Amino acid sequence: MKRWICFIFPVLFALTGCSFLGKSRDVPDSDYYFYHIDETKTELVKVAYEPNRETTENMIQDFMQLLNSKVHGKNDISLLPEDVEIVTHSVHDGVLNLDFNRAYLQMDAAREVLARAGVVKTFAQIPDIQYVKFQVDSKPFLDSNQKPIGIMNEESFLQSSGETLNSYQEANVVLYFVSESGRKLVREERKVYFDKNVTLETVVVEQLLKGPKESANPTLPSTAKLVSVTTMDQICYVNFNKNFIEEALPLKEEIPIYSIVNSLIDTCRVDKVQLSIEGVTDITYGETMYLDQFYEKNEELIDKTR
Repeated sequence: MKRWICFIFPVLFALTGCSFLGKSRDVPDSDYYFYHIDETKTELVKVAYEPNRETTENMIQDFMQLLNSKVHGKNDISLLPEDVEIVTHSVHDGVLNLDFNRAYLQMDAAREVLARAGVVKTFAQIPDIQYVKFQVDSKPFLDSNQKPIGIMNEESFLQSSGETLNSYQEANVVLYFVSESGRKLVREERKVYFDKNVTLETVVVEQLLKGPKESANPTLPSTAKLVSVTTMDQICYVNFNKNFIEEALPLKEEIPIYSIVNSLIDTCRVDKVQLSIEGVTDITYGETMYLDQFYEKNEELIDKTR
């Protein structure tokens, strides 16, 4: 059942863009690691792992057992939900194929991406495993466009590590704010300079939070904070704190949503956007804007006279 929220508060992934690299905790140095999900369901938690035997098949079996047993830390969550498990596996030419049961398809999108990142990063450490491929019920796992996800490795999920400082790049971003009438979205182009370790999607949302420079009005409350943003399979997942809803501006409910969606789609290599509030998507913004669905660009809301 959905929780209906009318501007009253009832993931994926925090880093400068997202935290697939693992939450910052005291982790012993190790050649290998296993991953949990933190209690906020927005970050991966890295845990040292020492195999009994450092062979490919032994480590595959170990990791599968840990995943299917739903192992997690005291305040963490297991990578896979209770009803999801790896049924079989096979290895061919350095590609590990993992076949999950049908329950895998029932995970919400934000949790699935985070779980997938943890699973891939776990198995990609194993000697002789170069890539990981997902199947569900013996069929290729498909993205939101019904295309096979294909093979993945650790680099498929790499984000900023924060190790390189003072190295900047520039980009032209397209932002949508609201017209003075409050009825239409107004396009504003802006050149920005940003640290190379920051994702462009993060830059777009942060610029929206700063508000317009030209003759338009803001769409997002100044107290709203970006918790995380990440992009997978041409879908951008944007996670805000609760102020996004609790202190929402008095605008038509679709205006703030499509301000974000249109800006990201016009600037970044994404074609859909999903929003969440502190990792939760089972929320309705206003009366009709369901956050548990993917939004595509809305041309009708754009003021074409400017």
